[in-house]
Amino acid sequence: MEKQVFKEVWLPLSDSFYRVAYSMLGTEADARDAVQDLYIRLWNARHNLDTVSSPLPYGIRVIRNICIDRIRLRSARGESQDVESVKENRLQELGIQAGADRVMIDREMLGILGRTMDSLPENQRKVMEMRFFRQLDYDEIVEKTGLSAINVRVLVNRARKTVIAAMKEYLYGN
Repeated sequence: MEKQVFKEVWLPLSDSFYRVAYSMLGTEADARDAVQDLYIRLWNARHNLDTVSSPLPYGIRVIRNICIDRIRLRSARGESQDVESVKENRLQELGIQAGADRVMIDREMLGILGRTMDSLPENQRKVMEMRFFRQLDYDEIVEKTGLSAINVRVLVNRARKTVIAAMKEYLYGN
């Protein structure tokens, strides 16, 4: 009975968990390993999962934490993720060749990023710049802006969604 409930609730969500892991880790193998770790953790905690009312957000939070742990472990071991190779893999997946095409696309994407950032409301733009360009943590942003911690997180998330939507529109034309 317990095994059947686990299959019905958690296994159909594996694609969502994989997408989150892949977006954070950048490689297929690491993402699959992270999802496997997630299912091991869920199986070990299966007796307590009946209290989880929303499996998808819960699972995404757990997979996100697993990915963060993996990234921190890489960093501690000095195995920093090669950003260029991840970027190259993603460009190849989209069918974009290296060279002049890539330079042009990079310039266009930077232009879209700049225009999107300029179009954001003042508070969103300010916290987005602090968080992603200056690499400040949320506590530092709260201190510098005088905004509440929740307000800062909401502003960052809204700005991030706007930027992501603009990039997706450029890449996929949606």
